[in-house]
Amino acid sequence: MILITGGTGFVGRHLVARLVEAGEAVRVLARSRADLAGAEIVQGDVTDPAVVAAAARGCDAVIHLVGIIRERGDATFQSVHVEGTRAVLRACQEAGVPRLLHMSALGSRPHARSRYHQTKWEAEELVRASGLAATIFRPSVIVGPVGGFLPEVRGLLHRGPVIPIIGSGKSLLQPVWIEDVVSCFVAALARPATVGHAYEIAGPETFTFEQIVALVAEAEGVRKRRLHLPVAMVRPAVWMMSRLVRGFPLTSEQLTMLLEDNVCDTSAMREDLGVEPDSIRGHLRE
Repeated sequence: MILITGGTGFVGRHLVARLVEAGEAVRVLARSRADLAGAEIVQGDVTDPAVVAAAARGCDAVIHLVGIIRERGDATFQSVHVEGTRAVLRACQEAGVPRLLHMSALGSRPHARSRYHQTKWEAEELVRASGLAATIFRPSVIVGPVGGFLPEVRGLLHRGPVIPIIGSGKSLLQPVWIEDVVSCFVAALARPATVGHAYEIAGPETFTFEQIVALVAEAEGVRKRRLHLPVAMVRPAVWMMSRLVRGFPLTSEQLTMLLEDNVCDTSAMREDLGVEPDSIRGHLRE
């Protein structure tokens, strides 16, 4: 039995489907009722140690995917990324689960500029200190038909008469296709040699942010002028609007990360996990 936290999310749904198709018994910890064909659903929150411990009983592995990209109420980066991971680790130890796969993020590091990356790093440190047979994954921005990075870019294309580009648009990204991310998790489950390693996951090509916007615009047939907005003007506006307007499409944290390069060396992903990532170009056309 494999327990997946965050199984109803973007990556989780794809991973559950792949594991069920391969004949694995899958249990999903979810905050609300969910419809995931072939999976057993346990309702509860990852920050509740008792619930996580109950869900982990009898499992051979736990795949911890839970994460948030923006804070809402009690769901803070600290509570979800750090305390949620702490609860999962405690549950694995108490239930005697021998294997853990942990989702982090590319850019996670001590003293990162964003709290998102800081707390992702803190969670990694907890995993490394846990004594569990763990493998850590740090994906770049993930692209898929629904969810992930793509809806954010589509939003830029369709919201107004121009396509806004914050700053120079030259920050570098190495987007990875969702099924390649799933393949990395599946491969690690079958490869004990991956225990103790942290794998950076990305696609085969590096783009500037503006190039990605142009690729998506071309794929969707959107022909609009791109307008570059000064960071010094956008930052205070984002800070204010994200507090005044519920669901405003950009937060200060996301802006900080958007202006950073997010690229890596994928040689370990290819050699240790046997995953040769696809270019996103063909998938965007599809």
